Amino acid sequence: ADEEAYIHFVGVTPEDRGEGLGRALYERFFDEVRANGRSVVRCVTSPVNLGSVAFHEALGFEAERVVSDYDGPGEDRVLLVKRLS
Repeated sequence: ADEEAYIHFVGVTPEDRGEGLGRALYERFFDEVRANGRSVVRCVTSPVNLGSVAFHEALGFEAERVVSDYDGPGEDRVLLVKRLS
């Protein structure tokens, strides 16, 4: 839909995690999304990557559902959504 934006991948090396870099990258993306008149951001992560799920939830994403075999057999993904204010 026209109000939606999708971010495919954000990765921070393990030794640099916890310093706010991932959050800063997402906040920059959210600013661009707003500047382009969009209000919904979608992304996916692996349901077994509990750190990623928790990180996205801390950013305000909500898990919509888990899709089985999203990235191939046995490669399930959590579909996440964030509505920007």
